[in-house]
Amino acid sequence: MNITNASSRSVLFQVLLFFVAIAILLLMQKNALYALYLSGDVGQLGIGLNGLILVLFLFGLFRIVFVLLSYAREQEVLNKLVTNLRNGIAQPSSELPESSMAKKRYEQIRWINQHNAPVNQAALAASLNASEGSRLTLIRFVHNILILTGVFGTVVSLSIALVGASGLLDSPDGAKNMSTIIGGMSTALSTTITAIICFIVYAYFFLRLNDVKSRLLSSVEDVTSLYILPKITHTEQSLIRDVAKLTVALRQAAERMGEVEANFVTAGDNLLTVVNTMQVQVDTIGSDMREIKQSIRDGFRLPLPPAGKEGSPL
Repeated sequence: MNITNASSRSVLFQVLLFFVAIAILLLMQKNALYALYLSGDVGQLGIGLNGLILVLFLFGLFRIVFVLLSYAREQEVLNKLVTNLRNGIAQPSSELPESSMAKKRYEQIRWINQHNAPVNQAALAASLNASEGSRLTLIRFVHNILILTGVFGTVVSLSIALVGASGLLDSPDGAKNMSTIIGGMSTALSTTITAIICFIVYAYFFLRLNDVKSRLLSSVEDVTSLYILPKITHTEQSLIRDVAKLTVALRQAAERMGEVEANFVTAGDNLLTVVNTMQVQVDTIGSDMREIKQSIRDGFRLPLPPAGKEGSPL
C-alpha cells in the first residue's frame, strides 16, 4: 500500500501555476482586457458584476487550497501512524494531533475494543465520509452558483442595453442611448466570459479536491484494515487462526520434546555402557593390585594382615 501526500501537493502546485499564468496573461493582454471590461458608459457596473464573480471565485478557490493543505497534513499524520504501527511502538498515536483522522480512528477502534463491542468499519467509514462532506459545503455552494452569477450579470447588462434601446426609439438624440446599448452589450459579454472561465477553472479544482478526498479516505480505511484492526481487535476468524498457529507450535514442541527424550535414552544407554566398562576396568585394576601386594609380601616375607584389615597397603 502506497500512502503519500503527492496528490494534495500536486493540486496545490497546479493552483500556483494557475495564478502565475493569470498574472502573465494580465500583463500581456492588459490593453485588450481594459477595453473589454471598462468600455462604455456602464463600465462601473461591469466592474461591479465581474468583481462579484471574481470575488466569489477566489473565495471558493482559497477555501479549496485551505482544505488541500489540511489533507496534506492528514496524509503526513497517517504515514506517521503506519510507521509507528510497523515499528511496534506501544502507543503509536500518542504523538499524533488530537484532531487528525488517523488519531480519531485509532482511538475509536481502541475504545470499541475495550468495551468488547464488534467494530463496524463500514459505519466508521460512512461517518468519516459524512464529516468530510460537510467541510466541502461552502465549496459546493460556490460551485453551484458561480455560473449563475455570470447569468445574472448577463441579464442585468442586457436589461440596461434594452433600456438604452428603448430610449433610442423614443428620443431623436440617441447618441447617449447608443453608448448605453454598446456598454450594456459589452458588459454582458464580459460577465459571460468571466463566469465561464471561472466556472471551468473552479470545476477542475473542485473535481481534483474530490479526488484527493477520496484517496485520503481510502487510505484511512486501508490503514484501518491492514494495521489498526489486526493490532487491536480479535475477531472469530483471527482467534481461529491464532489457535491453529498455537496448535502447530505445540505439535512442533511435542516433536522436539520426543526427540530430546530419545536423545536422553540414548545418552543413558551410553552412560550405562561406560559405567560397565569402567567397572570391568576397576575390577581388573583391583585384581592386579592384589597380585602386586602378594608378590611384595612373598618377596619381603611379610606376614599376612590381621583379619578385618585387608584394605591396608600391605
